[in-house]
Amino acid sequence: MTFFSNFDERRLLVIDLDGVLTNGDEDGRRLLEKALRRGRDTYILVYVSGRSLTEQVKTIRELDLIAPDYVVSHVGTEIHRLPGEHPLDDWYRYIQVGFDRDALVAYLAENRPDLEAQPEEHQTPLKASYFAPDMSTAVLDQLQQELAAAGFAIKLVYSRQIYLDVIPERAGIGTAVKFLVDSLVLFPNQVYVCGDSGNDIDLFQYGFRGIVVGNASRELKKAVELRAYFSHASYAAGLLEGLRHYNFFTLEPRGTKRDIASEAFEHAVESLRRNITTMGFSAASLSDNPLTDEESNYFAVWSRDGIKTGLWSLCLNDSDVNECFRRTLELLAAHQSDSGQIPANVRLKNNEPDYGGIGNIASIDSVIWYVIGASRYAAFTGDLAFLGSVYPTLERAMQWLRAHDSNNCGLLEIPESSDWMDLFPRSYNVLYDEVLWYQACQDFSVVMEVVGEDARPYQELSEIIRKKILRQFWPTARKLSETRETFSEKQFSLGDAQYLLAQISPFDFSWRCDVYANLLASLMGLLDEQKQAQLFQFLWGVGVNSPYPVKCIYPAVQSGAGDWKDYFVTNFLNLPDHYHNGGIWPFIGGLWVRFLIQTGRSELAHRELTSLAESCRLGVYGEWEFNEWLHAQTGRPMGKAHQAWTSASYISAYRALHHSNVTADFEQLTPEMFKPAVEKNEAPEKVE
Repeated sequence: MTFFSNFDERRLLVIDLDGVLTNGDEDGRRLLEKALRRGRDTYILVYVSGRSLTEQVKTIRELDLIAPDYVVSHVGTEIHRLPGEHPLDDWYRYIQVGFDRDALVAYLAENRPDLEAQPEEHQTPLKASYFAPDMSTAVLDQLQQELAAAGFAIKLVYSRQIYLDVIPERAGIGTAVKFLVDSLVLFPNQVYVCGDSGNDIDLFQYGFRGIVVGNASRELKKAVELRAYFSHASYAAGLLEGLRHYNFFTLEPRGTKRDIASEAFEHAVESLRRNITTMGFSAASLSDNPLTDEESNYFAVWSRDGIKTGLWSLCLNDSDVNECFRRTLELLAAHQSDSGQIPANVRLKNNEPDYGGIGNIASIDSVIWYVIGASRYAAFTGDLAFLGSVYPTLERAMQWLRAHDSNNCGLLEIPESSDWMDLFPRSYNVLYDEVLWYQACQDFSVVMEVVGEDARPYQELSEIIRKKILRQFWPTARKLSETRETFSEKQFSLGDAQYLLAQISPFDFSWRCDVYANLLASLMGLLDEQKQAQLFQFLWGVGVNSPYPVKCIYPAVQSGAGDWKDYFVTNFLNLPDHYHNGGIWPFIGGLWVRFLIQTGRSELAHRELTSLAESCRLGVYGEWEFNEWLHAQTGRPMGKAHQAWTSASYISAYRALHHSNVTADFEQLTPEMFKPAVEKNEAPEKVE
């Protein structure tokens, strides 16, 4: 069976509200509505108009029209997501660049007194509207040239032979819809547009499947010509005719549409609470998994699991959750070794620490996560007493970590299978660990400032690490040095990468993409916009989010490959598309959603959050298991139920998307953050 992202079959249907749905024969509208309601879950509905959002919503309610997913208003200068009437801030930021409305209005008042301003209710910060009856194309072109010569980056929209709107050059109904299409990563043949007036002309220039209703203006018909289907019927009946022409109604409805993302958030909070113990966060619910003796290490508080769970759930501002996070950190600190190592886990039954994993190999990332987690817990809560109590453990942990830089290059040398991928052949300079090391050095330098220590050594080290990661993990075809070229430099000039490589050593490197580590690198501020764009195009192109977000690495290691290991077949755990060998990990899916937000793809982030919610609903024993991992081909859950970091990562992704809050794991730390909450004059928003 072939799987697709949850919106691969979706279409975008764009309708001019005023000239298609609000007039004409009532029977035509009734037939159209019946057809559209039957398959409502198979398309995204957008209404466009020159009118305001308020006026459009009023019309939708009065005529009992199908509720849209988006409304484009004020001639394409505003986009809102419904329900809730949420403005698309990314669109506003994009079009407002270089648009000076006050200067524009003043210029037209002085130089074009023939233009009569429309009433104030038709004016907006990004639109100047006028009455201009019977303006010819030549006069419009002359006005456009005049304003361009005066330095105004604008677009003129003329409709009904009387209404003239002057808007930003980047704005417009067509460009607004194109922005939505790009944000949702849809193809032109998935987009259906229907218009009737000059306002709609630029809807038909992007290769979308166009429909011109019979009552359309001569202006639109002349401009569009062969780029659309011309309906014989008018208004709603004309739209229905055009949709039938394109076989729009061939997809079967997929059931009642629900806000599954919000439902998943509620279940995620409940799932998270199943992992609260008196000692700290458990990795997975102890009461929902039939754990065997071989899996007894799940009866433990794990460093990496507990700290990521705590960081990603701080946004709840829940006292029980925050206290459990604190207990997790204090438990780990209490079992720090004399050399500074933080245990991989501490057993719940006997309070016994375990410092190694498979093969008794040290867990490097457990120590790094401890530094990040303790620093950020103190910053988020403003708990300086806690910071003072754990600061000595942070110092020793950083000293222990620095001892793993045996050649003093700035990067850590990592033993094989000594991080979260504890059954996977990665070693020496491993991207995942180096990205965390960079974050730990940055965070600890701020902590040192807070306690009055000299932070410069770690500030300088973090900059060295940043440059090393970007230079050594992102290969380029250009020569790196004009004066000398080492073996490692030569091997990295063999081609251009679209992502940071998973691992490197003085003798070899892997072109596999560690999806998790690359997302961390972006969210932690290591990638510029160009590299973020390249990374997105690669990850999207290879489908790491299909059937659900996301696979942990790409491509999976196949039997016979140079990096295939015999231990992959132990319990069939790391066969291709399983577990660490390219399996789907929903907790990384949460980071994928936040990466989409970070790169300005908020609309796609909403779709991917829905897909992530669907994966979290799946279960081995029942619904809403927030399972540990899923098979990359079948999409079926194969891990532990109610995995703490799965629940917490979903919570942070949902909060980041719906509340625009920056959660505690990636925001750049500053000394001011460590002030107690009462001194900050602000309290984090609490979610009931």
